[in-house]
Amino acid sequence: MKRILAVICVFSVLPLLAEDTPGPSWWQGWKSNLRATWESDDHAVIVPLNIYHVRSTYTRERIERYNEMPWGLGFERYHTNSSRNRHSFYVLAFSDSYARVQSNVGYAWEKSCFLDNAGDMRIGLGFNATVAFRYRQDYLPFPGVIPMISLNYKCLSLQTTWVPYIGPSNGNVFLTMFKVAI
Repeated sequence: MKRILAVICVFSVLPLLAEDTPGPSWWQGWKSNLRATWESDDHAVIVPLNIYHVRSTYTRERIERYNEMPWGLGFERYHTNSSRNRHSFYVLAFSDSYARVQSNVGYAWEKSCFLDNAGDMRIGLGFNATVAFRYRQDYLPFPGVIPMISLNYKCLSLQTTWVPYIGPSNGNVFLTMFKVAI
């Protein structure tokens, strides 16, 4: 449990440590990146691939009842700044663990680590600040900040987010999505 909390802390602090926000202050740089993202002409389509419930968190009976095929679709507007880190706004709807429609709107930030000199392959670490609308919460807005990791090749991306453990049969879920820039 301590390791999980440490990972959450690291992901929460990453944006504060990032030197990718130009301008006279951190706040001005952050606003500049948000504006550039909002006005960007770069877009991607998001296709949810898998919901994975960590087996040690749930009973076998529960897992057998859960949906792990999140049919859905999303859209993202993104901006890659001068430090080659990625900022994005997104909307996403998919079939959740209960096979009910879940909608999310949010902002994502990724610190990029390039694996080749051409800049075609990269790993991204960051977070999603999201507002979810779920059946289990009567479709009332449910905010959250969750960590993510991605593996990217040119315009293709495989991204996984993690909903942390928040109690018995709650959380400890990974959502994996495929993205393609259009």
